Amino acid sequence: MSNNSNNNSQIDNISNESYYGIIPLVKKDKIYGFWDVFLVTGAWAIATWAYVQGGEIAAVLGLKQSLSSIFFGMALAGLVISLCVVITTRYGIDIWIYQKALLGYLGLIIFAVIMLATQLGYDVINTEVFASSVIKIMGASGIHLSDSWTPWIATICALLGLWIALRGPIAVRNATRIMVPMLLLIGVIILATVFTKFSFSELLQVKPLYANEYGSNHESYMVVTEWNIAFIFGWFASIGVVSRLTKTERKSYWGHFGGFTFIMASFVSIGVITALAMLAATGTESVDPTDWLLELGGPVLSILSLIFISIANITTVAVSLYGIAISTKVLKPNLKFKYVTTFWAGWIVVLIFWGGIWEYYHVFLALLGATAGPIVALILVDFFLIRKSKVSLKALYKVKGNDAYNYTKGINIPAVLSFVVGIIGYLFVYEPFEGVPRNSIFLYTTGTGFGMIVSGAFYYILSLIPPVKRYLLQDQIQEEDEKVIYSKVKAK
Repeated sequence: MSNNSNNNSQIDNISNESYYGIIPLVKKDKIYGFWDVFLVTGAWAIATWAYVQGGEIAAVLGLKQSLSSIFFGMALAGLVISLCVVITTRYGIDIWIYQKALLGYLGLIIFAVIMLATQLGYDVINTEVFASSVIKIMGASGIHLSDSWTPWIATICALLGLWIALRGPIAVRNATRIMVPMLLLIGVIILATVFTKFSFSELLQVKPLYANEYGSNHESYMVVTEWNIAFIFGWFASIGVVSRLTKTERKSYWGHFGGFTFIMASFVSIGVITALAMLAATGTESVDPTDWLLELGGPVLSILSLIFISIANITTVAVSLYGIAISTKVLKPNLKFKYVTTFWAGWIVVLIFWGGIWEYYHVFLALLGATAGPIVALILVDFFLIRKSKVSLKALYKVKGNDAYNYTKGINIPAVLSFVVGIIGYLFVYEPFEGVPRNSIFLYTTGTGFGMIVSGAFYYILSLIPPVKRYLLQDQIQEEDEKVIYSKVKAK
């Protein structure tokens, strides 16, 4: 018992760089198993951004096509992106640390600032749904608040999430162990409520309001599949936070796939079902789950569900802030965890008061697909095909002056060029601002898929050129030189 107390005390120490910084974790220091990963990532997935995504899908596709696109598109994306956790679990490092090898020391910093700031758009959605829930709960109690209260109440959600995040991984894990099973139960109750009013066959007959928005059924289906793939790739910025704390690669891979993909897809599907039920009951469309619950669940169930959803949003913001803060320390390792976490909470508040995330939701998804898709492809090609699953920790942390990942003034030119080519490929087949395909290639690959194919293939082909291969593998060349020098010294 005393050993466990000592371990918890050590983990909860805010200055422990193993858990709040970027030092590689060895196996004996790892604290998460499969169920820990499954529940922590599942807590993220259950957040109301899943319901919002489901509502957006139900506006375009019917139930049968929606479920097919969700589980096919998300499963495919999840199987691919989860390969990244093999790297982070094996070496006990964040995915952002690994990207020093891919992008170079300076290239990583530039890319990280853009991606980390973008990632928190999801949390803005959660905080605003939290605000919507609170306003409706207050209204049911006889206290009516205007919409002008929304950003202020949303800010409370961000601050409560910050309070949990500052307590570290144990607090995050404990919160999700309590909340996830309860929220799964709420999901089941919501489904039961819907199906007491409508049969599955009745929901199959509901025609979306914007069924003809994209022309043919195939085109609409692939546009929604693009949204779903991009939605999963939105996890990229935080994919290494939990995985570096996980004991084995297998547990890490399937835990992340289960939480970030299966649970996510399940709750997006619940969003589709309830949005279609809402349309059938009222003839109106809404992507706000609080509207669905009040319309379909009755007063008691609605208020209970809104309370649990609002608490889930706080937990999700906590997990997200912890992950983003740890990843940010890649940019400047001596930054204090509490200051970094508070900074990102402040950024969420800025975006809340800006108010544009929901208005430009599809553009937000497109930005994730256009950037995260190609970079994931580059990571997998770089690690598995070019480096043959080997990376130099000495070079990642510049131990004893080893700066093999400096490349050209801190930037890996072939990787950056391949990333740009991937974005061009994405834009070649998909118009992100209007959200429409540009040519028939999109109908077979989606925009994110084509961007990945182009960037990954271009990078791999470049690596086959001998001078480029030597350029990329300076870490392995330096290690071989060190071995030769060591053997000569030992022989003397």
